[in-house]
Amino acid sequence: MPEACFIRSPLLEKHGFHGIFSLRNGGVSQAPFASLNLADNTGDNPDNAEKNLNILLCKAGLNSMPHRALQIHGQRILNCRGAGKMHPQQADILLSEDGSPVAVRVADCTPILIADPLNKRCVAVHAGWRGTAQTVAAHAIEALQKAGGNPQTFIASIGPCIGLCCFEIGEETAAALSLCCDKAAKHMTQRNGKYFADLAAINAQQLQKSGMQRQHIECIGGQQENCTCCHAAQFFSYRRDGQRSGRHLAIVAAKTAA
Repeated sequence: MPEACFIRSPLLEKHGFHGIFSLRNGGVSQAPFASLNLADNTGDNPDNAEKNLNILLCKAGLNSMPHRALQIHGQRILNCRGAGKMHPQQADILLSEDGSPVAVRVADCTPILIADPLNKRCVAVHAGWRGTAQTVAAHAIEALQKAGGNPQTFIASIGPCIGLCCFEIGEETAAALSLCCDKAAKHMTQRNGKYFADLAAINAQQLQKSGMQRQHIECIGGQQENCTCCHAAQFFSYRRDGQRSGRHLAIVAAKTAA
């Protein structure tokens, strides 16, 4: 449910983790970044982005800065621990070895927050269509498993993203997505000769194929009421607003470490 400037994951909360998906309201940025823009590379004043991050952390009850990285729509993994910061490395999978906060930036792409309740580790994943086609979610599960976890006990929350209603794609993109996992094609459709894809559902399918149980996967994204492109009052959207769109953050952390 929305709480001021963010949506909190009920599933992650139940298992002792913060799972936060920011909304666009409650910050200090001015139009076109109004108001809780959380990226300093969009044209917004970097000081505003920093103030917005502090507002979000305070309202969400997080005492530590999250680890973040340069996102490149790929599969690279950054292992993190201790005090969070903006890292110079490129990564779309941020794995917290000690439960400290990790985060990814999105504005239509799919944010996936995964936790290992038994070992108090967690992962934040940035899954645009390119990352989804490269099975970035499956790579995140593999990394968490290599750290000593069992996918059958992992939990995941898939956050707000562009929905099937709005995510029009080309034929080549549709072909790449259809091959990324079993049943991916079920989550694509054609309307008036155009292709549309449900990234949240495709990523949920990848998580299941990687060994997660369906009841351990929460889909906040993929529902039209949480389509980032449809709802300008709540969400930033690159597809809708272009280069001058603000960015959301999706943050996961063990409560014992945040």
